[in-house]
Order: sequence, then C-alpha cells, then structure tokens
Amino acid sequence: MFLGFLLLLLPLAGCTGKESTAQGPQAVPVKLQQLNSGLLEDSREFLGNLQAVKQVQLVAQINGQITSIPVNYGQFVKVGTPILQLQPDQTATQLAEAISQSNAAQMALKTAEANLSASIAQRGTIVAQLNLNQVNYKRAKVLFDQGAVSALQLDEQTANLGVSKAQLEAQDETIQANRAAVKQAQANLKATQAQVGTAQVPFGFKQVTAPINGVVGNINVKVGDYVRSGESFTTITENAFFDLLIAVPTNYSKQLRQGVPVQLLDPNSNELLSQGSIFFVSPVVDNSAQSILTRARFPNSSGKLRNGQYVKARVIWSKQPGVLVPVTAVAPLSGQNFVFVAQNTPCKQGDPNPSGQIVCQRLVELGAVQGQSYQVLQGLKPGDNIAVSGIINLRNGVPIKPES
Repeated sequence: MFLGFLLLLLPLAGCTGKESTAQGPQAVPVKLQQLNSGLLEDSREFLGNLQAVKQVQLVAQINGQITSIPVNYGQFVKVGTPILQLQPDQTATQLAEAISQSNAAQMALKTAEANLSASIAQRGTIVAQLNLNQVNYKRAKVLFDQGAVSALQLDEQTANLGVSKAQLEAQDETIQANRAAVKQAQANLKATQAQVGTAQVPFGFKQVTAPINGVVGNINVKVGDYVRSGESFTTITENAFFDLLIAVPTNYSKQLRQGVPVQLLDPNSNELLSQGSIFFVSPVVDNSAQSILTRARFPNSSGKLRNGQYVKARVIWSKQPGVLVPVTAVAPLSGQNFVFVAQNTPCKQGDPNPSGQIVCQRLVELGAVQGQSYQVLQGLKPGDNIAVSGIINLRNGVPIKPES
C-alpha cells in the first residue's frame, strides 16, 4: 500500500518540474531611463583660491585711546559707517576754535557786504541831488545873464553844485573802501575755512570710517586700548564679487579669450557655487610653467563665497549636441565600458524572440565626466532606454521588469 502511494506521487512531481522549466528565468526589476539629446562640454578643471575684488585694511592715522567700537566683526557696513572712535583730546578744542573764527569771519563778510550795498545806494541819492543842483545852477545863470536874479542867488546855486560834487567824490571813495573791505573779509573767511579744514584732519583721524561697502573682519582691539599711528586693527571685504587666478596651459591658447564661461565648484561636493567668465588674459607666457595667467570673476549672489576660499573652476571651452549617460548605468569590464539597453527584440541575430522586455549589453565609448554623467562618444543615441539600477544583476538577454 505504501509503495502504491509513492508511485502516485512520482508522476505529480514530474509534472511540476516541467512547468517550472517552461516559465524560464525570472524577470529582474530595474529602473530605466530614456536618453535625450544634451550638450557635451569641452572643459578643463583648475584649482585655486578666491580673491575679493575689493578689500581694505583699516589702520589708525593718529595716536589715541579707543573710546568706542560701534560695529561688530562679520557685520555688513556701508561707506562712511563709523568703525572706531578715539579720544578727541585737544583736537576737538582746536577744531571748535577754528569753526568759531570761521563763523566770525562769515559775519564780518556779511557786514562788509551790507556796508557796500548801503554806500552804493547812498551814491544814488547823491547823484540825484547833484543832477538837481546842476539844473538849478543852469537856470540861475540864465536868469542872472538876463538880470532877473542877483549875483547872490547865483552864488548860492554855484555853492550847492560844488557841495554835491564833493559829496559824490567822497561817496565814491567810501564805496571803494567798502569794496576793499569786502575783499579782505572774503580773504579772511577763506583763511579761516582753511584753518577749519586743517583742524578737521587730526580730529577726523580720531574717527575711522568704512571706505567701501563690505563685511568687517576680525577686530583685534577693544575699547580702552591705546593705538598708535599705522597700527592695523581690522579689514573690510566687499563680498559681492570674487576673482580667481587661473594658469591655463599654452596648448589651450587658441581657445583662450575673454568671455569664456567658467563654473565655480565646491572641490569636495562638486556643488555649483557660482558662474562667471574670464575677463583678463595675460599677454605674457610664463616660460617656467608654459602657462598663461587669466582672471575670472564670479558674483557672490548666494553669499557662499569667501575670500581665500579653496575652489575648483571648470573652464568650458565649447559645447556641442550629444548624449550623456549616468555614471550609475556604466558597467566596466576588462577595460571596456558597457551599458544595458532595454529592448523587445533579440540581442543578436538567431536568438529567439523574447516574450517581454530584455536588456542587451552594449559596448560604449565614453568621454569626460560631466556632472554626474559620462559623455557618450559612440554606442548610444537619443531615445535609447537604459538600465540605471541593479546593473550588477544583469546579463545579456536577461528579461527585466521596469520599475516606475
């Protein structure tokens, strides 16, 4: 009875084995990516340190004790912002005296100008009286000649005319004197204003202000310290733009020109920090290194750039249409590179038609790395669907199950 049960099981086991063989190999789940046309870059990477376009070192112009530091290091300041204040001591008194003398000279000039205006107006009154006396004299002379008036009356008109002439002459001398007084007052005012300017120099040195817009660096002094003339205490760096010096090999001299685009990258993460261009090309070749010094400028719109920062610059010589393939899709084997392309047809002639999608191993010729992809020189075209995951489990003709 037991033997009969075994005989019944054997045919069942045989049927199960045939069904498993008929199913074929199990489909491998992979992610697919369709290749599109892109731009292939002919580029070269260089390393260097950024330089701020504008940076000034602030130094004390005069000896003195610090009374206040109204800014903090790392603070953004504009032109004219007070950075450091020294004890004014005698310079304040000297400036106040000079300003007082200048104010007095200003008042003296106004008085002299008023006197000149008044004397000119008074001359007009005298001229009017002189004209009247001349008319009266002429009338009296005619009447005297006709015997209508006496000699005494003629003498009175003659005397009045002489007085008016004398008054006019005296007034002209007064006007001339007042004009001289105005010139002298103007000279005095100019001299006192010069004294104010002279007194402002040492007083102005007691306050150090920002000469440019920028970020205040480390401040190595504190309130109460005594600083001496020429002593440096901080820097101000304008961080809107940065330059990078790039020594380009002479074999790129034909491609080297102003306006060549440059990408600024983080040397560790390859993160794009900024984009700029070459704006200076040296006319001289460095014989020892056989290189040409260039300078590229980058805007700091993100605020991530710093003076002296170590960066990587990718100089892009040209761009042309082509295909890019992700580095994760490339399988190196025996010094060659392969990519698995998804298709519904056999990998080679004579193979049976597949029942679904399979991947076929395709030899590719790759160029430089561009971002997270390789430039494809030969072997792929736009529209090809390639596997970008699980390629270690793939072989030529293996069925796949595309994942979304």
